[in-house]
Amino acid sequence: MSPQQAIDFIPEHPDAMISVGIHPWASDQPVDLDLLDYVATMPQVVALGETGLDTLRGAPIQLQTDIFQHHIDLSQQLDLPLIIHCVKAWDRLLKIYKENRPANNWVIHGFRGKPQLARQLINTGLYLSLGEHFNAQSAALIPDDRLLVETDESTLPIEEIASRINACRPHHVPFDQNLRVFLTTKT
Repeated sequence: MSPQQAIDFIPEHPDAMISVGIHPWASDQPVDLDLLDYVATMPQVVALGETGLDTLRGAPIQLQTDIFQHHIDLSQQLDLPLIIHCVKAWDRLLKIYKENRPANNWVIHGFRGKPQLARQLINTGLYLSLGEHFNAQSAALIPDDRLLVETDESTLPIEEIASRINACRPHHVPFDQNLRVFLTTKT
């Protein structure tokens, strides 16, 4: 959720665990990085994002890159994982990852890409999160310990999405365990 949404949400849900970030689609609106910095220190915030790069929507890519870099620096400073939205900017994303060499985990949100891209991202050290719509060939090759499941933009329960993903795989993935590991370990 956005920093302002978090400010409104947290008082009414003090036991919630949330991620906070500036989505690339919102990067063409006024951006308050100081508010992001403040909200990110709240105990309910367990990850930063969505953030990232989208060449089809949002501000010009350089401004998106600057905002993304701020999230990267903040995630390193606060030791929080990063949830990444990326559309048609994979080479730039991988370059940024290699330049930053993060110690904390990064996950690609809503990954729908082909197996070749999945392998490249996994070999770089990223997690991949799959939702209702995913590439079955990619789902089959993602290592168990690099795979997360999500409900973003879906009305299906997370158990149903996990079941569909697991149907493409040689054995079932313990998604709840993977989430705990993602949130608490470093790369």
